[in-house]
Amino acid sequence: MGKGHLNQRLDRLIHSAPMELALVALILVMALLVVFQVILVRQQESISWVILLKLPIRIFFIIELLIRFSLARKKKRFFRHYWLDLIAILPPPPQISLLQLLPLLRLPRAAILINRNLYYLSPRITGTYSLQISAILMIVLIMLMGGLAMYMLEGHINPEFASLGDSLWYSFFSLMSSEPIGGYPETHQGRIVTMVIVLSGLTLFAVFTGIVSALMVQRLRTAMDIKNLDLDELRHHIIICGWNRSGGLVLQELQVDPAIQHSPIVVVAELETIPILDLHHVDQNRLYFYSGDYTRIDVLEKIAIYHADRAILLADTSHPRSDQDRDARTVLAALTIEKLNPSIYTCAQLLDRHNNVQLHVAGVEDVVIADEMAGHLIGSAVRNQGAMDVFAELLTAQVGNQFYRLPLPVHLANQSFWDVNHYLKTHHDSILIAIERRVDGRRQTLVNPPESHPLLLGDYIVLIARSCPHLT
Repeated sequence: MGKGHLNQRLDRLIHSAPMELALVALILVMALLVVFQVILVRQQESISWVILLKLPIRIFFIIELLIRFSLARKKKRFFRHYWLDLIAILPPPPQISLLQLLPLLRLPRAAILINRNLYYLSPRITGTYSLQISAILMIVLIMLMGGLAMYMLEGHINPEFASLGDSLWYSFFSLMSSEPIGGYPETHQGRIVTMVIVLSGLTLFAVFTGIVSALMVQRLRTAMDIKNLDLDELRHHIIICGWNRSGGLVLQELQVDPAIQHSPIVVVAELETIPILDLHHVDQNRLYFYSGDYTRIDVLEKIAIYHADRAILLADTSHPRSDQDRDARTVLAALTIEKLNPSIYTCAQLLDRHNNVQLHVAGVEDVVIADEMAGHLIGSAVRNQGAMDVFAELLTAQVGNQFYRLPLPVHLANQSFWDVNHYLKTHHDSILIAIERRVDGRRQTLVNPPESHPLLLGDYIVLIARSCPHLT
């Protein structure tokens, strides 16, 4: 296994939804253990079991950050993004009791990861309550750290902070009102903690004021997506150029395929706002929007076109243009993309078949004529009444059977179409419908060839199956 392939697998693992949700769970468990440790120390009881439970979690955090550091192509950026997490995993010296709260500094990371994986928890709240959830988690962080700090500093000398509950309520009310309420600290350290809580309350008030404005929410969301996207870090990603009403459906189909569902997807178009209404059923975990003209080389280089695996060009409707202008932009973008990255797979949507010639010359693998395809489907449905259910199932990967294009296995080479079809149906419950073959460098597709037609090594087969068969 090459180093590049290993890094790719590690990158997918570290950014996968199960791993990120597991990381959130461990961060919350660590925070709970910190609370137990503070209580046990205050009551002068043994904390050995807490230390034993914290040790493997701390080791896991260290390994996770080491993997992120090794994958980061710009080390300074890693330290800029994860400096708080690095502080949180430092072993605290026992002489300074407040440093026992350092693991709580990972709670903001938990908020970020929860936001990025809201789709898996509840698709309905994705894109609607993400900022509110972040604000609530920040309140919990400040209240917890402030309450624990006051309990540790004031609990043994100040009766108003004798219990953890009283300290947490003091921290919460002071945070909400932006002034000390419910007690008064007697130590200098306690007064400093109170000052931090009050200042944090003023900051949170400003955040809530921004959340009330829908426009501010939208702009903050767009800025967050672009800021968190390190464009030059992308590898093996999918680029969608342009946007129209079918964009959301395209994203859904891409995210159903197990082979590419975890691949980053970058949508580049001249959009003023992110089309939230089109993304209700889309996993936004690794979906990014970049505002720019995708026909320009500098924009394509900004979204790492040299390292992309796939490019999809939609008939762009983000600006009012004629059909001819839309096709012209699609052709220009396709020519530029194939020039910059000849190995990329490109699929383009056109409105007029007459513009198809330039795309095939440029090396575009697949071209979809939207209106023409819709016309064929309607005509076939009318000629074969009731056949639309068959088309609807085969053309989506979300339910039922669908098409799969696979290389012909070696052990099926030089066999007839009928024999291969019988083998696939018997062993994989699949139906062979077409053969794809390269002849003089050009692709030729034979749909339903004669039963005696031989299949050759290097051919691709197109079949219908409920799930992708694993052919040896």
